[in-house]
Parts: sequence; C-alpha cells; structure tokens
Amino acid sequence: MAPPPIETVDLQVFAAAARLGSFAAAAADLQLSGPSVSTRLAALERRLGISLFERGARGSVLTSAGEQFADYARRCLRLLDEAVADLGTEHSQRLVLAAPASLGSSVFPPALSVLAERPIAVHCQVAHSDEVLRHLRDGTAHAGFLLANPPDGDVRSVRIGKSGIVAVCHPGHRLAGRTRLRFDDLTDSSVLVYRWGPAAESLATVFEHPRRPADRPVHTIGLPMTAVHLAATNGYVAVVPRFAAAALLHNGQLRALPLPLRDWTVDIRFVHSAHASQRPGVTALLEGMPLIRQALAMHPAATSARAQDR
Repeated sequence: MAPPPIETVDLQVFAAAARLGSFAAAAADLQLSGPSVSTRLAALERRLGISLFERGARGSVLTSAGEQFADYARRCLRLLDEAVADLGTEHSQRLVLAAPASLGSSVFPPALSVLAERPIAVHCQVAHSDEVLRHLRDGTAHAGFLLANPPDGDVRSVRIGKSGIVAVCHPGHRLAGRTRLRFDDLTDSSVLVYRWGPAAESLATVFEHPRRPADRPVHTIGLPMTAVHLAATNGYVAVVPRFAAAALLHNGQLRALPLPLRDWTVDIRFVHSAHASQRPGVTALLEGMPLIRQALAMHPAATSARAQDR
C-alpha cells in the first residue's frame, strides 16, 4: 500500500510551526485548531519516518532532520506561490530575480531600469549565493546575479566584469589628500573590509600591524554598502568593490586612497536557468547588459564581450 501523499497544507503547517517555534502559535497564525496542527504534524512525521521537532515546555525546536526538511518545504511552497503569481499575471510576464544582499542594492536598480516600461512584473529577492543557484535550478527564480566563478550544471552565466577592490574614505579624512600610501599608514585608522570570500580574510590581515591600537581593530562585513555608508559618515576607511562605492566616488562624497590593491578583485556574473533562456525578462537583461555594466562603473577593458560562457 502506497504511503499517504504529503498535502500542501501539511507543508504550510510545518513551515509555520518551524518559523514560529510553537504548535499553538502556528495554529493561531493559520486559523486552525491546536489539535488539528498536532495531528497533521504527527502524521507528517510518520509519513517521513523521522522526528521533525523536539517538543518542550517552552515550544518546539526543529531537529537536524527537521531543519533539512524545512528547506525543501519552503522551496516547494515558494514554487507553488510562483506558479499562482505567474498564472495570475494576465497582461505581463513575471520575472523572479535573485541576488546576494551584498550585490542586490547595486544590481537591482540598473536591472529594473533595463526592464522599465516593459510588460514584465519583476520580483527581486535576496538570497545567499548558493541559494540563488538552488532557486534557479528548482524554478523558484528565473535569473540573478552572483559574485562567483561560473556555476556548473544547467545554470548559464554571462560575465559582467571584474570589479577591483578599492579603499575609500570621507574627503575630510586625514589620509584623503595623500598621493601615495602603504598599508602601515592606516595603522591608526578604523578599517572595515568587505568579506566576499576567503581572499577577503587574507586582505584583512594585510591591515593588521603590531602598532595597531587595541581600540582600532580591523573589522570585516558582508554588506559592502554598509561599509561605504560608514566611510561616508563615521570616519572609517572602507575596503570594498569599486562598484559599491562608484556613485559616491563620482559625486565627491568619497575619496579613493592610493593603496596597492591590484591583486584583489571580485567577479560579477549574470546567471539564469536554462529553461528561462527565452523568457522575455531574461533576454531583455542580456540585451541591456551594457547598461548594467555602465551603472556598475565597469571599464570596458575589464569586461568580456557579451558572449555566453555556459
């Protein structure tokens, strides 16, 4: 006899309980009775043959297996939501565009400009790089942007370009007028390094110095725009990709410091799933790639032609 199917409501109940940490809270959130939620979750655990929750007096906590299943449940529910939204868009196409938080604030505005005045409803979502790729592969996103090497498998990518790493500060910073600097010259400055990967950790150590005061540690951060903001307003030296600081450098709110940072760059790619290749939003973004490069202040010599890598 085949096991009973997992129903959509089972996933909704499970996702609510996982998010809220309480069966009672999940029942209230979904406007179901408490016994109904408990019965459904118990049946789901029997169906899967695993314990999803550790029940206690203060609530319910996901087991390791529950955490793993929660990712699949959320993806299934997102895919259903995407199908409903796509079918319900009568006069326009729908495009789900994903990017890491560290890149989204820089790439979403030019992407939306490229798609302006087209019958394409865009949903911009923020996700970690590995989540962006998962969303593309399971159909919950159509395209996105990454700071990464070309992905493997059925995800296609176009190289937007490499962005050099630059150290920036407020024009009033004591080092802003210097024409030549060594890393040791920043020993007394508050330094904030964008953490884009393993290479960023080695870069952060370059700013360490035996004479660096204890109250001036070198910080790392996963959001380059936050580092840029702190450089513009709080006296930090921010070490970030040039695209993140391009606008404030252009209008004079930040000054680039002459540090030897040529060995550090980040690779920016536009990615999309193979099955979305002919989607109007994807083709429009591919055609508009020169405008996106321009918005990110990518020098033409630093970018590849608009040839598809995969």
